[in-house]
Parts: sequence; structure tokens; C-alpha cells
Amino acid sequence: MIESRSGRQLNPQAYSYEKERIKHYIAYLLLFAGTVLFLLSAMGAFNGISQAIQDKLVDSLGYTNRWSKTFGPSWFVHIVNGMSALGGKVIIFLGIVITAGYYKVRKDNKRLWKFLFVVLGGIASMLTLKFISADEIPYEPVDLLINNISSYPSGHAMMGMIFYLTIAVFLTRKQRRSAVRKYTLTVSYIIVFLIGISRIFDASHSFTEVVAGWSAGMIWLCLCWLAERFIKKHSKWEI
Repeated sequence: MIESRSGRQLNPQAYSYEKERIKHYIAYLLLFAGTVLFLLSAMGAFNGISQAIQDKLVDSLGYTNRWSKTFGPSWFVHIVNGMSALGGKVIIFLGIVITAGYYKVRKDNKRLWKFLFVVLGGIASMLTLKFISADEIPYEPVDLLINNISSYPSGHAMMGMIFYLTIAVFLTRKQRRSAVRKYTLTVSYIIVFLIGISRIFDASHSFTEVVAGWSAGMIWLCLCWLAERFIKKHSKWEI
């Protein structure tokens, strides 16, 4: 039996069910919030905030030079570009390869395929959203990897959300101490936040586009988590 804070003894199965029910409520709440934020960004509800942030950055930091659209001195731009790179194509690709290789070496095929589904599915979702909002579709497939076909939503913000939170969740499932799990998730949230604001500070994206990237990433993660729980509940296979 499990003892609660009040001293009462709880049935382990009932305690586990209650925790699972709370997790479902949180997942549905985040899914709803992410959907609302994405729709608001698509309708331009945050355009005023985006313009206000840009004006504030210009007033506070100024442009780097007369030829650029970046804000602040060159050392500030260098730092911002470094943070932005955490959500870039090369770093995310290397992260996918390294993580997939790790699970392959451990022969943990279950987590390997779950990881690949979440991250590669997130990439497919991001490209789909960019295709929908793109003014012009490139003819060459390689242009999808080199050029940015659309600034909406922010691919760095979306993939940062999907990749780093997925890694964090996978790690927490092996961690026993609550403090360690909280630390792991907090670090992933900070990384995701830094990637998003760096895209605003380096003038690559507006606040609207970053919010769209964050919310789209959250929607995808919530759908994957709910699908995992649904399959686990209704299937004989362990996932």
C-alpha cells in the first residue's frame, strides 16, 4: 500500500489510475491551449505584439549595421545565432542520428521506433504547415533542406519543442527521483524558450511565427502522447 501525505493508505492501482487520469487532463488542456494559440497566430492576433517587440528591439538595441536587420552589437548577434543553432537543421539531424544510434546499440527497438515516429513525424508536420503557408513551392527537393520555403511557422521553434521535450520525456521515464525529473524537464523548457526568443532577436522570425512554432510542436507532442496511451490501453502489444 502507498501512504498519502495525510497518513492514509492508498491502493497502488487506484493511486496509479488517479495519476494517469491527471496526466490525461493535462494533455488535453495543453492540446486545447496549443490549438487555440496556433489558430490565433494564423489569424494574425499576435501581429500587434510582434510589431511592438520589433519596435522595442530597435529602440533598445538598434540595428547591428546599416545593411543588416539584426539587432544589437556583433557580439550579441553571435550569441543569439549560437542559441538559434540549437534548433537548426544540422544540430537536430545530428541529435536524431546520435539518439537513434544510442537506442540501436542498446537494442531498445521499442524506444527507437517511438523516438523516430515522434521526431520524424514532427518534421513531416512542420513541412506540411510550411507548404500550406508558402507563397512558392520549390521545384528541387534539395531546396527543402537548404532554403526556408516559408517563415510560418518557425521551424526552429517547432522542432526545438518536439526534439528536446521528446528527449527529456524519454530520460524522465528512467529517472526515479522527482527532483531529477523536474530538473530534466526544466532544462528542456529553457532550451526551447531560448531557441524561440533567439529567432526573434536575430530578426529571422516574428513573435507570431515563433508562437505558431511552439504551439504546433506542442499539439504534435500531445497527440503522440495520447495516441501512445490509447494504443497501450487497447492493444495487446507493449509500447
